[in-house]
Amino acid sequence: MPLDTLIARWVAILWLICGVSHLLHPATWAKLLLPLRDRDTGGFILAGMSLPVGLIIILGHNIWVWGLPVIVTVAGWMTTLKSVIYLLFPRAHVRVMSSDVRVERGIRIVGAVLMVLGALTAYDSFYRR
Repeated sequence: MPLDTLIARWVAILWLICGVSHLLHPATWAKLLLPLRDRDTGGFILAGMSLPVGLIIILGHNIWVWGLPVIVTVAGWMTTLKSVIYLLFPRAHVRVMSSDVRVERGIRIVGAVLMVLGALTAYDSFYRR
């Protein structure tokens, strides 16, 4: 199996699992992420979790063709760029992390988006390749 297909399948499963988790446990996700907003090291922690994922995606799945495969590539580049910004500007995450009491609604929306992207990526990587 080609490396790009393996990575696409891995990303699809990751997105589906995380999407379901976001939908089922938004309060728990909020308890995990919101304290990072108040920490000076929050950006470093978030970058440390997401930079390896982004780098794996862009190094093994750098496919720039119009169609479903580009979803994974764009997500990899966006994740890597976000991580680099957080490493260079450790408090940058404060600008994008909500301090609103309705943060659970946002987490559910993210979960739904992850599930849609995961389903599209799973369809492409498991059934079209």
